[in-house]
Amino acid sequence: MTPSIEHLQAEWRRLNERYFDGLLPEISIAWSRRLTSSVGMFVSRGGPRPRQFDESTPQRTKREIRLSEPLMKRLAERTPYAEQELLNTLAHEMIHQWQFDILKRKPNHGPDFVRKMTEMNRSGLVAITIYHSLHKEVLALAQFAWRCKDCGRVYRRQRKTIQPRRHLCGTCRGALQELPMVHRGGVAAPLTPAITPPPPAPLPAPSATRSDA
Repeated sequence: MTPSIEHLQAEWRRLNERYFDGLLPEISIAWSRRLTSSVGMFVSRGGPRPRQFDESTPQRTKREIRLSEPLMKRLAERTPYAEQELLNTLAHEMIHQWQFDILKRKPNHGPDFVRKMTEMNRSGLVAITIYHSLHKEVLALAQFAWRCKDCGRVYRRQRKTIQPRRHLCGTCRGALQELPMVHRGGVAAPLTPAITPPPPAPLPAPSATRSDA
């Protein structure tokens, strides 16, 4: 059973007070059934320097932390530490919120993120990482895959959201080719062997500021 939104909001407030001096403004937290390529995501409509919050212009200021319901359910099935992983993910996305709301910068995993992550991890209550380790869970949910013809990077998705005629490789801008998939031991895998340099990078999102865990 996934924790309620009320529980997640309570954890957010606790982390906000402890690690951000209560400076982070309120933010929506939601479970996502469609998010399967990452455990969590910070999403904002508008740039990192929006005007003062105005209810009449929600499209400029809407921010949200999304958490993957499918990945967390699979994690809970194989480990008793799913709740801690969820807390780590929430803390990760809160650093992106801090970059956006407090530093007024586009969320990333650069020096600011690493400095804040290291500071928070010293407490021993969270173990934040830059990239998640749920590769088995991600692969189990992936039903489609595309490979870059130039660099060999493989993109896996639960739904057919990548269109080779419209999308290019996020690493080298090469052309993408869809791969046939087979299922081995309950995990979908490309039929053709492919080079997959970690960590997987999602294609650029054209209309929203998104930051994956």
